[in-house]
Amino acid sequence: MFRFDKKQEVFKVGDVHFGGQPGEYPTVLVGTMFYNRHKIVTDEDKGEFDKEAAEELWKTQEEMGDITGNPYVNQIVGETKEAIRNYIDWFVEVDDSTPFLIDSSDGSVRAEAARYVTEIGVADRAIHNSINASIHEDEIEAVSQSDMEASIVLAFNATDPSVKGKMDILEEGGGGIEKGLLEIARESGITKPLVDVAATPLGAGAGASMRSVTTVKGHLGLPAGGGYHNMSSAWDWMKQFKKEHKEAYMPADVGTNLVAQTLGSNFQLYGPIENAKTVFPATAMVDIILGENAKELGIELAMEDHPLYKLV
Repeated sequence: MFRFDKKQEVFKVGDVHFGGQPGEYPTVLVGTMFYNRHKIVTDEDKGEFDKEAAEELWKTQEEMGDITGNPYVNQIVGETKEAIRNYIDWFVEVDDSTPFLIDSSDGSVRAEAARYVTEIGVADRAIHNSINASIHEDEIEAVSQSDMEASIVLAFNATDPSVKGKMDILEEGGGGIEKGLLEIARESGITKPLVDVAATPLGAGAGASMRSVTTVKGHLGLPAGGGYHNMSSAWDWMKQFKKEHKEAYMPADVGTNLVAQTLGSNFQLYGPIENAKTVFPATAMVDIILGENAKELGIELAMEDHPLYKLV
């Protein structure tokens, strides 16, 4: 295990801390709700859903966070403006402090969400997802005019998936953008950039995605994380194998997060919130190991409810 020579930034969003040396803070876990074909959603366009089922899923993630000491975030996905407003309204009613990601495959929906969280006064715990190489001017303008301070900055470089390519897109630009994404974030009023290292499939840059965790933290000192589970979900061999061996999938899914965690990853977008009971204990186990090593390296653990103190 190791510590970075570079000063490590720590950003607080809502009641959650992102960043720090490996083991210093517990790993933040981000579960996704209202994703494509989420069974609790009854009308994706209008954002209608089973509120009782949604609340049960959210309570389960809260309970797992309380048990392990791992902070948690909600990733709210909406594909229309009406839907994402409805999802946000529900969430801020059932939870008055936890941060949430505003996410959509449609930039105009993300822009609307940026405006809406400002309008209803919850921008201080909203995290834009994301500032990336394909972001349009209207979305940048919406983020700039919002009260949000935090955003995922996605280090995806379509022309170069290497570590260098990811750092280039963050610092210099490329792929059609003239500035680095971190500069765009700063100019948009984002003071708490959370770097997503852009997990890519096995055989197509997965190794570079993992190595980028240490590079981002070692070179920039910024919080780093990602949706590492996408490596396993996009694994063609596993797609076939799990048809007859269903039990093989989740260890691979969770394992991607654990590899990144040992490299210093601060936050994991772990996928469907239904997986909370599987993901939280495994993550807490690695945080205990990292916490023990951090203490040996002279790093004071920052949280009294760190898994090392709660579960050992």
